[in-house]
Amino acid sequence: MATATLLNYEIEEGQRLIDALNSAGLSTDSALWIYSSDSESWHLMLTSEICDREGTLKAYKEILTVFRDVQPELKIDWTSLIAVSPKNELIEDLRQSQLQWHRNLSGRRFTDNMVNGVRVDDGYIYQIK
Repeated sequence: MATATLLNYEIEEGQRLIDALNSAGLSTDSALWIYSSDSESWHLMLTSEICDREGTLKAYKEILTVFRDVQPELKIDWTSLIAVSPKNELIEDLRQSQLQWHRNLSGRRFTDNMVNGVRVDDGYIYQIK
């Protein structure tokens, strides 16, 4: 079971994966850790246009290929990865909030927040574009 606390090494390892994805030409416009109280686990949500073009499974496979190639080996669980469309509701809501409040959310922790009426227990935003 994942810890209820997002640890610094998980944030650092997530950034390493994002950097590797960018280097591999699989850039992700938006990326964040999100905590699900239902499953009591953290998930690294990565946007990919592949989700829209070829489906979520294809995007996940591409991300997982890069994940496995990162050296030294990443210290986060591959099962925590989630590939979503850039049109994902939460991503679009965060993007809208960022524009509305003229505030860059990159590098921010957000805990116990409402995003357009949706409760977010906990999260860490790498980037929302």
